[in-house]
Amino acid sequence: MADAGPIRAKPAIPDGSGLEPPVSTDSPLTDTELKEDLFRSLLESADLVDGRVALPARSVGSLQLATPESIRTAFVEAWEGLSHSLGLPVTPEQALAGVRDLVLYDIPDGTRSTLSVPVGHDIEADAGMYCLAMVHTLVSLGSRRAVLLTHTAYNRERGPDDTKRFLTILEKGIEPFRGYARRHRVAMHLYGLHAGYELAPKLLEAFAVPADPTFDAHFLLDYQEEWFLTPEWREYLEALPEIDVVVRHTKLQVSGGWIPLRMRKSAYMYSQNGSLHSNWTFPEYAALVAVAYLAKLLQQGEAFSKQYVSVDEIKDRHKKREVDLLQRTVRLAAKPRKFFVVGSPVGLVQVYA
Repeated sequence: MADAGPIRAKPAIPDGSGLEPPVSTDSPLTDTELKEDLFRSLLESADLVDGRVALPARSVGSLQLATPESIRTAFVEAWEGLSHSLGLPVTPEQALAGVRDLVLYDIPDGTRSTLSVPVGHDIEADAGMYCLAMVHTLVSLGSRRAVLLTHTAYNRERGPDDTKRFLTILEKGIEPFRGYARRHRVAMHLYGLHAGYELAPKLLEAFAVPADPTFDAHFLLDYQEEWFLTPEWREYLEALPEIDVVVRHTKLQVSGGWIPLRMRKSAYMYSQNGSLHSNWTFPEYAALVAVAYLAKLLQQGEAFSKQYVSVDEIKDRHKKREVDLLQRTVRLAAKPRKFFVVGSPVGLVQVYA
């Protein structure tokens, strides 16, 4: 069953290549175990398409995602462009290792801000698939946790029609997410499934938490900050991971999604692009994660813990930020379709991808 109560911390996945030493004392895999591994591989490959296909991942009405290898290659290419343009002493290999501990909090904008849905596409399903593809991108890059906001309780204030619309979006995402979570051992932690929540029975039935998950996806449903003002919700708050980067789409603000305590040290990232799956390609998803990791690096050690080494450092920051009004622009593509903005201690960084 999906988590209906507080989610307990899970043991960290150990680092390592997974390769056995030349002389191993472990027993060889049995035929049954080999068949199970092959079966799991075949199940997982059912979600994937050839990584050379750079179009949005849809085929014959079903979701098909880029291979993890293609996503990692796209991330490396994006990071090489970022590190070269900004003079970062961080290699792609180091960035990929760092993404393992990156906790991204994505606040999609729903379906109201994007008109790019191809003719014949189901816009409600398209919005839900953005979240699934975002999870798949993070899983493929080795990340282990993420937080996603589906909708807030005050979205209901727009009236019954809008409430029906976002519930339809969520309902259409249940089956694709159920299959993906089962095949890829993703633990779906669902917050907000109170007794009166319309989709609670279907969601609770759909998601069983795997015994050994590879990824923990924390989804906020019917979210409101008032949750954490009550003692009974304190355990839920403590179950959420500390957030490194908040991504907000099409709106340059963090309203309707603030999480107390868990966002005290988080960087903010603005994505000037609607969050419909048909609006994104897999290299763009990978670039989003690369820029999010950049935001974490640039702001690391700033919130609540900054210690200036010398007066000269203070003067240098002041000059760059307030005299020179420093900002940097990075272009990762000749004809970019995505635009991101992140902050740094000395000014803005704008990325076209």
